[in-house]
Amino acid sequence: MTWPIRLYLARHGRTAWNEVGRFQGCTDVPLDAVGRAQAAELAELLRGRVEAVISSDLLRARESAEIVCETLGVPLLALDADLRERGYGVFEGLTRHECMQKHPEIWAAREHDRNFQPPGGEPRALVLGRMQRGLLRAVQRLVGRHREALVVGHGSALRMFLELLSEAPVESIGNMHFREVQHDGSRFSLRTQG
Repeated sequence: MTWPIRLYLARHGRTAWNEVGRFQGCTDVPLDAVGRAQAAELAELLRGRVEAVISSDLLRARESAEIVCETLGVPLLALDADLRERGYGVFEGLTRHECMQKHPEIWAAREHDRNFQPPGGEPRALVLGRMQRGLLRAVQRLVGRHREALVVGHGSALRMFLELLSEAPVESIGNMHFREVQHDGSRFSLRTQG
């Protein structure tokens, strides 16, 4: 029996853009020294639980995944573009303060709805569709081989997926923090962290 499959969904480690509050979206930003240390800490926290790793293909997620794999001696099974962060359109590359200055009306709308789609940004439905595809592919890669894996992704995209599962707002996910989900062969569900 191969079910259920447990996934630890983690946000990548910190980057210099995270440190200053800059929207990264699909911009390929590397980890900073703190982010690399966070990835090593997460690996130790998950030691004995994670049998494999799957990651977004963006550099900050891939670097986080590679550190975990090296620390734990487990394989990196795939880099998947469907696990990327949401594209932020006109907000991408800007800090919140810069968004307020350059796009005050658009920012005001976002302040009332963190899932608001800024001009040029990726619609929530598209983010959810590709996240579901990417996570289902992750499960398919694991079936018959591994029971538990780390999936390294991005804050907003992971939060949106978790909100879909919980049908309720979900707190923002900190760098290298994780949430547990499982797949029972037919659907995903949230797991209570213990």
